[in-house]
Amino acid sequence: MTLKGNYAYVGHHKGDEMNPMTGKVEPNGTTIIDVSNPREPKIVKHIPGYKRAQSRAVQVVEKFFDGKDYLLRNQESREFTGFEIWDITDRLNPKLVSTIGPLLAAHKSWWDAKTGYAYLSGIWPGWRGQHLIIYDLKNPLKPTFVTNWGLPGQRPEDPRGAELGLHHPVISGNRAYLSYLEGGDMVILDITDKPNPKMIAHLDFSPPFSGIHTTAPFFGMKVPNFTKGFGDIRNFLAVVEEAHDAQYKCQEIRKQLYIVDATEETNPLPIATFKVPDGDFCERGGRFGPHQFAETKDGEIIGGSLLYIAYFSAGLRIVDIADPFKPKEVGYYIPETTDKTKPRLKKVIQTNDVDLDSRGLIYITDRAGTGLHILEYMGGK
Repeated sequence: MTLKGNYAYVGHHKGDEMNPMTGKVEPNGTTIIDVSNPREPKIVKHIPGYKRAQSRAVQVVEKFFDGKDYLLRNQESREFTGFEIWDITDRLNPKLVSTIGPLLAAHKSWWDAKTGYAYLSGIWPGWRGQHLIIYDLKNPLKPTFVTNWGLPGQRPEDPRGAELGLHHPVISGNRAYLSYLEGGDMVILDITDKPNPKMIAHLDFSPPFSGIHTTAPFFGMKVPNFTKGFGDIRNFLAVVEEAHDAQYKCQEIRKQLYIVDATEETNPLPIATFKVPDGDFCERGGRFGPHQFAETKDGEIIGGSLLYIAYFSAGLRIVDIADPFKPKEVGYYIPETTDKTKPRLKKVIQTNDVDLDSRGLIYITDRAGTGLHILEYMGGK
């Protein structure tokens, strides 16, 4: 899910559902929702995907180089696996203008509106595991391949190594922050020279821990209890793992959030962790643990000192990292199940995704089908 302007763009997992605008059953794809009045969100358009396609990832650029608005989404199906670019200038009548593929996998992406480059997680034929694929999309009608980048063992010429798989990149300026769900790696790339990315740092969490879902920068933070002028302004990364199915009984090493000090960019160091106490969440069923946190606010790197974390059965958790060495929970919201909630052994909330709009309102979606919730945080900051 991504928020941009007055619209929420929601990518769906595979399945077939009734489109309330047409009354017809369609393969799940991408839903465009008008949230200009957040108390009365209205579905504007549903763009169906391929049959049985995963179409969960969506990126949007507005008033692009040609003045139009575009949507980039993934499709993972037997018919087509790759990425699609849609002209959504007229939200009621989106038009498919180009595709990227076929690929062996197509997951999540980041389209940098400032430069026009798209950074995709997918598998290029001959490569092993999801890796970084860079395309020049300044002309969305004619995508231009730039390069592939992967860790050792992913390139066709490399000896086969451990299983590796990039979940997705987060882009900030001339840096790409890569999170490997398979392998547990976090990578900082210098992408100044787009055809020749250079690795600046590599941090491997596995073993002893597991796969990294999201990494995002929080730079220039003034840290309490540091001597003024002696390293009290520091750069950090928030890094979160994804909780897995684990038989829906928490049968895995508990997943958590890491705060990494990246002030010395070539030597990032984990300095703190956060996880929600077990309570009765494991007994509730479903997944328990983090999935991802909001990387953006109205399409831009979120900044500030609050992390908004989608925590599956524990709902939304808001964590203050104003003191990055001591993350502190300052709010939470756990939606109620409804008749739309689909049980997986048990009927339980599975808060899956979170993003923020320009007003700071919080949007969460539920993996179990409960729907979209729009929230306002009433605390400070």
